[in-house]
Amino acid sequence: MRRAWTHRALPRARTVHVHARRAELVLDYRTGPSSSYVFTVDIYSYLTRDHPGGHVGWWRFEPPEGRGTALLRFDFTAIRRGSVTLEAGGRSLPVVDGWHNPDFALTPLADLQIVFRDAEGNIRSAEPVLLKFMDRDVLRAFYARQYAGRGYDVPQDRPFLHDLHRYKLGRLRELFDKYFPARGIVVDVGCGRSLFSEIDVSFPFRVVAGDLDFASVRDRSREVPRQVWGVFDASALPFGGESFDGLFAGEVIEHVTDARHTLGEWRRVLRPGGIAIITTPNRERLLARADGLERPYSRDHLSELSYGELSGPLLRESGFEFVTERCIYLELWLKHLFTPLQPIQDHLQTEGNVPSNRWAMRLLFPLGRLFPSRALALIVVARKR
Repeated sequence: MRRAWTHRALPRARTVHVHARRAELVLDYRTGPSSSYVFTVDIYSYLTRDHPGGHVGWWRFEPPEGRGTALLRFDFTAIRRGSVTLEAGGRSLPVVDGWHNPDFALTPLADLQIVFRDAEGNIRSAEPVLLKFMDRDVLRAFYARQYAGRGYDVPQDRPFLHDLHRYKLGRLRELFDKYFPARGIVVDVGCGRSLFSEIDVSFPFRVVAGDLDFASVRDRSREVPRQVWGVFDASALPFGGESFDGLFAGEVIEHVTDARHTLGEWRRVLRPGGIAIITTPNRERLLARADGLERPYSRDHLSELSYGELSGPLLRESGFEFVTERCIYLELWLKHLFTPLQPIQDHLQTEGNVPSNRWAMRLLFPLGRLFPSRALALIVVARKR
């Protein structure tokens, strides 16, 4: 019979903001003799366990026997043996063993695991912590790598995101037709390819679309000359106050470092009564609530919001009033709900993301409107007060 595991290290925070590439995390620990366990701090790029490319490194320490409080310090100004340090029992503990990747390119999010193994090397406990790199240079470098490569292309034989996107376009077309005035001017911030052009209809209003990457904006402007295109930051718009009748922010606000400031900037450029239509993943979607952890949908989502925030106090404090929503998809096919050490997953977005399961995906897309606070994808319509 396997003995009960007594060694433990519990972080006092499950999300750590890293500023200027430095951060701290307090742990409450309980250990026995160092011969009976192996304690490591492992860090990977978010949502990957690839080694070595996605692996920042691992650091092994031996906390003093007994109970106590320890302080983990992180310094990612360079990836090295001293990037992670541990203080416990009133002293700095040496790194007993480890490995680090000095060539690792920081991503906006990283997975930290505080791991105890037994003497045979079996994992007995693993406590997850989300690291958020809040420096804009990390975000800019990440996007430069994305633009230089294939970006976010998804294989056609994994249909979930393709079908979700098509369903979302249908809901957005209804909202654009209803809330953006004919002969008005609408700004598409952080536009990417611009969903207005992907819907492929002639809207009765003018669209000004912009993003930060010059090459992508230049190429798209040649493909879609009916829109006005520009290069600008979605959080610092180069327009005067009250310049637009409408604003569309499609999957933008989760990428910024300060959502409240960005909402204020969007309000600034809208005329009184102007409409903002905002889409974003839901921080409190069903999977995240079931897991009890912050689970951003992508590696660059620093500021995911909940439906409650985006329809309630955050919206009001930013000078908007909630109008309506068209929230999408419920993650009802969850796996590993009762499996220790396994992250909870939505089957239709992981192993079950295959063409034969499209029927289930299409059944679940509309259910987000019935339970918007737990939907995966938020579409919120707000009016400038």
